[in-house]
Amino acid sequence: MKKFLHLGSTSESEERMRSVIDHVVDGIITINGRGMVATFNPAAERIFGYQSAEVIGQNVKMLMAEPYRGEHDGYISNYLRTGQAKIIGIGREVAGRRKDGSVFPMELAISEFRLGEDPYFTGIVRDITERKRAEQELRDAEERMRSVVNHVVDGIITIDEQGSIESYNPAAQGIFGYRRAEVLGRNVKMLMPEPYHSGHDRYIGSYVRTGQAKIIGIGREVLGKRKDGSTFPMELAVSEFHVGTRRFFTGIVRDITERKRLQDEAQQRLVELAEADRQKNEFLAMLSHELRNPLAPLRNALFLMKARRGAEEHADVHGMMERQLQQLVRLVDDLLDISRIIRGKIELRRDDIDLRDAVLRAAETAKPVLDANGHVLDLSLPDRALRVTGDMVRLAQVVSNLLTNAAKYTRTPSAIRLAVRLEHDVAVVSVRDSGEGIPKELLPRIFELFFQAHQDMLARTQGGLGIGLTLVKRLVEMHDGTVEARSEGQGQGSEFCIRLAALPERETPAGCAPPPGTAQREPRRRILVVDDNFDAAESIAKILKLFGHEVRCVQDGPNALAAARDYHPEVVVLDIGLPGMDGYEVARRLRCMDLPATRIVAVTGYGQDEDRLRSRAAGFDEHLTKPVDPEVLQNFVAARS
Repeated sequence: MKKFLHLGSTSESEERMRSVIDHVVDGIITINGRGMVATFNPAAERIFGYQSAEVIGQNVKMLMAEPYRGEHDGYISNYLRTGQAKIIGIGREVAGRRKDGSVFPMELAISEFRLGEDPYFTGIVRDITERKRAEQELRDAEERMRSVVNHVVDGIITIDEQGSIESYNPAAQGIFGYRRAEVLGRNVKMLMPEPYHSGHDRYIGSYVRTGQAKIIGIGREVLGKRKDGSTFPMELAVSEFHVGTRRFFTGIVRDITERKRLQDEAQQRLVELAEADRQKNEFLAMLSHELRNPLAPLRNALFLMKARRGAEEHADVHGMMERQLQQLVRLVDDLLDISRIIRGKIELRRDDIDLRDAVLRAAETAKPVLDANGHVLDLSLPDRALRVTGDMVRLAQVVSNLLTNAAKYTRTPSAIRLAVRLEHDVAVVSVRDSGEGIPKELLPRIFELFFQAHQDMLARTQGGLGIGLTLVKRLVEMHDGTVEARSEGQGQGSEFCIRLAALPERETPAGCAPPPGTAQREPRRRILVVDDNFDAAESIAKILKLFGHEVRCVQDGPNALAAARDYHPEVVVLDIGLPGMDGYEVARRLRCMDLPATRIVAVTGYGQDEDRLRSRAAGFDEHLTKPVDPEVLQNFVAARS
């Protein structure tokens, strides 16, 4: 065959060699000392794309890419002259050039032999294009994996089967606080608190011997230990892999401190919501109970009034009805007040007042409750005026609530002490009783909405909705003051102290009080009552007539406007919740009529109306909440316009 050197007589061994050369996967090329191709096997044909006839006798550099192509002849010449080899007998990776001009990576190994005096070189060529592509893909994959490992938020730690740390990514540094150099080669248990620390080596040894996993391939929540010694909750997932005969474990760590905190907060919120729901349900049951209590004696009193004939026999029934109505009004007022406070709808009518006056008014308000329980009020007031900036009505309500509370929770008749004093520049009001007291663990919660220390519904004898002390606290805070509850415990009584900023003392001008006997007779007024509830309108009319006024009643807006044109009322008592044309529209139209001296008082049962009613644009001179106190209404009607 022409493509092989003639090596003498053909023998069986030569045939075997020729068969090997023709069928190997590597290209085998023989060149002479001038670089001319002498042999070119089939594998070389496949690799380079040339037929052997196209190559034999040609310089082998035709198969080379630059820079090897330009350097080849000089390299052979230098080798033959000096014997210095750069590749012969060594082998290396170079670039080959195919017939189509494409360049590819190949491994080239060269050996030298002689035929007579002539040198020859055999090159064994392997196309490593696929291997290079696979290596590049592997490098790319490793780089991608390295990028992922270096930028994930989870810590990734690799250990060997002795527990020594082999790799430790940046996220693990952030989680545990150790730098990579501080942990590599050390036992991973340095990142674990007890009991994991002492049990780790034993666990790995047991797994290696038995294959029984407690965490490997499963994952669980454990505790980690930071460099500063602090511990934290973490999720740990462990997987196993092998490199050759060596076994390794990769742990993926996630710090779940924030998640656990949010879970704990959510759980606490659920507990609080459940408690709020329980309190709401108890409050609704309590509200039903408290509202029913006055209704029974009222119904019984009405029956007695029908059954009895003499006016004298009605006196005790009247007293019973008045007490129960006052209780109903107090309950509804408390509900309205707490609703307004929660929604931020209460406005204080601040003035420079004598705190003693507010306390005396409170004592008068609480007197029926104190008397009913057999208590005596021990009142201590300073001799001189104690002035504060505040709302007289609301401060009286605060002290009255404390007195009522003391009366309810002091079961045996006793003295309840109400004291007012000046401490430096602070006005202090204290209410002290010798009653049931407050357990110390409940003191921090005593001002919470709907909270009562005694929740047994069947045993409740004190009454109330559990909102009185909440009202006290909110109203005092609206006055920029503080309220504090004190008690030595169950059965030791209680004391509530209110502190308000006191104003500097001032002289009371002489001659301000009107001389005795100068009170003038209250004037007679023309009054128009507008209410769609016939009984409500008639009852107000009868009360006003008792005070000597002339009264007309209508049940809707159009009739109110018609009556106003003919009657020219001095005062209009106007229900807000009229059907069709509501009270706001009636007031607006009344203001457009020629009635300059007419004063309008709004009557409403809706707490949310108060802000709108206070607005000048609403056109009202005063507003009252149902049920209207007859004396308050009379004071407004009788006042000069």
